[in-house]
Amino acid sequence: MINETTLLHDNVHSLEKKVEFLRHPESYPDATRVVALETHMSWVFLTDEYAYKLKKPVQYDFLDFTTLEARYKYCMEEAVINKPLGGGTYLSVIPLKTKDGLLQLNGQGETIDWLVKMKRLPEEHMLHTAIMKGTLRNDWVQQAAEMLVDFYLVSLPAKTDSQHYRQQIIKDIERNSEELLRDEFNLPDSVIISITTDLLHFAIKYADLFDQRIKDGRIVDCHGDLRPEHICLAPKPVIIDRVEFNRELRIMDVAEELSFLALECEMLMSPATGQLFINSYHWKSRDKIPEMLICFYKAKRALLRAKLSIHHLLEKKYLMDEQKWKSRCEAYLKAAAMYCGQLPK
Repeated sequence: MINETTLLHDNVHSLEKKVEFLRHPESYPDATRVVALETHMSWVFLTDEYAYKLKKPVQYDFLDFTTLEARYKYCMEEAVINKPLGGGTYLSVIPLKTKDGLLQLNGQGETIDWLVKMKRLPEEHMLHTAIMKGTLRNDWVQQAAEMLVDFYLVSLPAKTDSQHYRQQIIKDIERNSEELLRDEFNLPDSVIISITTDLLHFAIKYADLFDQRIKDGRIVDCHGDLRPEHICLAPKPVIIDRVEFNRELRIMDVAEELSFLALECEMLMSPATGQLFINSYHWKSRDKIPEMLICFYKAKRALLRAKLSIHHLLEKKYLMDEQKWKSRCEAYLKAAAMYCGQLPK
């Protein structure tokens, strides 16, 4: 659940003034154009060759970017933890400074913020774009899948208590369900309750299955947000935007992360793509994930994605797209119900 979001409105160095400065090509040493993209937690500025990420001074249950020190810390953390999968994509962390009232990147004066500088990846080779445009090449997907599996295979098992791990799964399901049942969202209660009941029943009945995953060392420090839009296929595979602000969100069963990616590929009408990642993992790791566990994790993640979609309506700027976010939420709920239907009763 999102706490009250905090934005700093300093009259001199407000977020709005920083964004306005960073929108202009002349603010960069070698840019002829700038595309600005906003997310819940960041602004991303795409120049001809680079991407610059400015973290918003926001606070949620799972992160706090409200201080300059915190934003610097997590910029540095982002650059470090993305090296194994991001290759040379993450270049540096650079200061945004002010001198005599003028803002400048990496110049002189007082540091008022920090940005992560990255190489700009070719949009046409991002996995979600290739799926939607029908330009997907299986050999490129295979290379990305093998790179990801190699990352998992060298990751040390997380130190996890079985009971705590299972309790956290149950708590996550209950928390997401409670949010979706809020009156202001006006979603179908019976569908949400049915999904929640099926997921909780499975988590309790098959406790031994989760315990075995821990014993087998399958709970590792993963990516944390493995979606098609974070995977670049060419000219060489790289995966970006690993969760830097909360390690706990990365500690999960490899099976859950791969199931989440498969879910997102299915939502893009490309189930074979997600299955290729799972098959590659099966082949290289010799870890044959039970199909019912994959169904469980897909349903669990679909419930989370439904909550995240409908939560956009809690911010005024998204209300003009109310139907878009509600439709997306309902699509995830439909997917969750479908996967729950495949679970043993």
